[in-house]
Amino acid sequence: MNFLKLPFNSEKKILILFVLISIIILANFYFLFQSNKPTELHQPEPDLTAKKVSMIMQMYGCDNPEIFQAIMQTFDPVLIATVIAIESEFRIDAVSPSGARGLMQLTPEKLDDWKNVSKNIQVGASYLKEQLDRFGDLDLAMAAYNAGPTTVARYRGIPPYKETIQYVKKAKLVALTLEKLLSQMEPESVEPEPKA
Repeated sequence: MNFLKLPFNSEKKILILFVLISIIILANFYFLFQSNKPTELHQPEPDLTAKKVSMIMQMYGCDNPEIFQAIMQTFDPVLIATVIAIESEFRIDAVSPSGARGLMQLTPEKLDDWKNVSKNIQVGASYLKEQLDRFGDLDLAMAAYNAGPTTVARYRGIPPYKETIQYVKKAKLVALTLEKLLSQMEPESVEPEPKA
């Protein structure tokens, strides 16, 4: 939904735009700080992983158990749920203007049976894993998923394409939103155990 097209006056539009830009800037600072740490693809506990995947799906109004099960069978379910959120917003029948199709927006040469939920997620996850193995960096892998690995290799980094830059930022914003939601759900204080 485009908030700027809603019947708001100019002051409200400016305020909404300011808030959105502030969130993006804060997310960028957060992930810039995080990117200085060594990249590890360790898996959280299965219950926490399932909870995160469910929360991402709920953010997009998806409660499809087949999609959930297919995501949970991938190498990094939270990452794959994030990619699906960005690519198709969990719409099985999504088709882009360039012809990419399905949940993970695969091109026809990657998968012809694109409405098959399990295959679409499996092939998309496998392709993303290839990019992670090739580039060894999550941001570059996400950029390669969006713009193609040869483009990332040619620019030796995230290509200067507006769509690709926004794509990587969206992934970070979904991750940041998820972490904030999870932190709000945790108990605010835990009473220490009495000393004997």
